[in-house]
Amino acid sequence: MKKSLPLFLCLFFVCTYFIKAENKFLVSYTLVKSHTKKSIKALWKKHHIPKIVMPVKNDVDIYEIIYKAKWIDSSWIKCSGIYYVPKNTKKLPPYMMFGHGTQINKQRIVSDEDPQQGICLMFAADGYAACYPDYYGIGKGEKEHLYQHAWSEAMAFIYMLYAVDELNKEINLKTNGQLFLTGYSQGGHASFAAQKYLEALNDPRFQVTATSPMSGAYDMTGEQEKYMFQKYPRPFYLPYLLISYQEAYHIVDVDNIYSIFKPPFDTLLPKYYINNYDKTLDDLDKLMPKVPAQVLKDSIVEAYVNNPNHPFKIRLRENNLTNWKPKAPVQFCFCKGDREVNYKNSIVAYNTMKSLGVTKIKLNNLSDKLDHNTCAPFAVLATKFYFDRFKKHGDNPKMKDVPKFLKSLSNIVKRKEEKKYLESGKDGIRY
Repeated sequence: MKKSLPLFLCLFFVCTYFIKAENKFLVSYTLVKSHTKKSIKALWKKHHIPKIVMPVKNDVDIYEIIYKAKWIDSSWIKCSGIYYVPKNTKKLPPYMMFGHGTQINKQRIVSDEDPQQGICLMFAADGYAACYPDYYGIGKGEKEHLYQHAWSEAMAFIYMLYAVDELNKEINLKTNGQLFLTGYSQGGHASFAAQKYLEALNDPRFQVTATSPMSGAYDMTGEQEKYMFQKYPRPFYLPYLLISYQEAYHIVDVDNIYSIFKPPFDTLLPKYYINNYDKTLDDLDKLMPKVPAQVLKDSIVEAYVNNPNHPFKIRLRENNLTNWKPKAPVQFCFCKGDREVNYKNSIVAYNTMKSLGVTKIKLNNLSDKLDHNTCAPFAVLATKFYFDRFKKHGDNPKMKDVPKFLKSLSNIVKRKEEKKYLESGKDGIRY
């Protein structure tokens, strides 16, 4: 018995080691850049960002991380993201996770000139530990991206959250327990999906404090579906969905998903969606028909239209984010002038959730005139003000999100941008 004890102890420690290793999600991390308050203020000055709106209170370290996540078949894959860590904060920071807008190329570099990465830097400079998940298949992640696929979007958020929680122990960072979720365009859908799945998991370590999904396509078999059959400024949307859902669900009984597209798109599209590192959405949209459904063979369109239980339609319904009950407070940000993601996506989600008894939910229309990209900066400001209220005062609905002076300043800037947009017709930087 005494001789077997050392062997038993060895087996115990070996098993314990592998259990711990299996539970680790952080694969690697690299400190890419360290910003001082001075360098951030210089960036704000360069990009005409008022410090009164986006305060600079902290230095910020920027890490690129690689982490493990489960793929749709339950195998493990690698994903990537960027983590913005505020330094020398007076109070413990909360988490803020931001979902970026749609991209068809895998490439992502860490850059101060990227407007969406800049959003995370803004939050970090004001005391948030900000996470920027790349989503599955983007950045340095494995596999191809699954577009508007709620589960994988949410898992990219959740597994990154697990990974940065491990990284915090390495860099001696403690957070205050709050967790804020937001994102723009596809990121609106992704961040709202993350809330849904996080609340279902109910992990006591990661309880959602509040969310502010911005200009997302939550109603994919309703308001967003209408765009398939009318002139639409972003026709890439439909093939991206079909290719992604074929990978996730095998919605069409073909071996090659590109065979459902009319010539020449059956041979043109693969280079935009398979291992694409240099081609953009703008490149693709120039080639696409203005009515998205016209890219498909007529028989495919007829099968979808005439069959209420078409597999594609069923899976789209599963990825709608309108018919569930959020527990944490929600603010839907949008602009009524948005031609890319109809603002009614937010209205449908709001009305449905109110009918289900959800009370901590609000609509925030930032402009009747601004389009998708011109809307984004104002939606981000509204989100920052909304989160700041919870960060400073907790869940207190009596507190105003925006101080009167800042609201007046924001409205002055907005009126200038609306005038500029209406005169030029240019929708601005892509989000």
